[in-house]
Amino acid sequence: MAIAGIVAGGSGSRMGSAKPKQFIELCGRPVIIHTVGAFLKNPLIDHVIIGINPEWYDYTKELLQNYGMTQVKLTKGGSDRNETLLNIIRCAKEELSCADDEIILTHDAVRPFVSEKMISDSIEALQKYRIVTAAIPATDTIIISADGEEASDFPVRSTVYQVQTPQSFRLGDFTGVLSQASRQERQTVTDACKLFHLRGYAVGLVEGDRRNIKITYPSDMTIAQAICETEEKQ
Repeated sequence: MAIAGIVAGGSGSRMGSAKPKQFIELCGRPVIIHTVGAFLKNPLIDHVIIGINPEWYDYTKELLQNYGMTQVKLTKGGSDRNETLLNIIRCAKEELSCADDEIILTHDAVRPFVSEKMISDSIEALQKYRIVTAAIPATDTIIISADGEEASDFPVRSTVYQVQTPQSFRLGDFTGVLSQASRQERQTVTDACKLFHLRGYAVGLVEGDRRNIKITYPSDMTIAQAICETEEKQ
């Protein structure tokens, strides 16, 4: 069984919007509806669960009903990404009777252009790895600064990748690595890949897509609108 776990706890503060960015309309539909729809149409995905900001739970439930997505499960998000993922996993076990070895593809609600190939490749890669993430090669030179004022290192660009989602693993593996994390790690490490890496797991990469942008700032909506309009014409 493969589950899509959609993380949707954003508040929209960086977008400057009155509502969280996942609810802003993109080509006439809320961003989150595009995202959920991408997983629902993939035959390899059995269930979709959204971890939503509790303040927007009822709004999201009504929204899903309006778009005929009543099969999608909703659970309340936590105080951070890790807690939201735990709530999604708990929902999968309690409401869908999922076992620890079931696959979950965790994805940002505000990445509406996840492709069928990325979803399929992620599931296939879990035959080799215990955790995989979508990623794309960095096109710009990347610098590291320890203090935000001076450059302290210049990684070789050909070895640097930008992480996207989905990030995929098995339910029991995530709860296992999180239970082994220190209090500081739980508070500061919000990327599942790093949690696995800190416990000695190899992190597999699957090819991401430059269209798979994360909508965070108003300028991102301009780009997303252009991508959406282009895809609808195809």
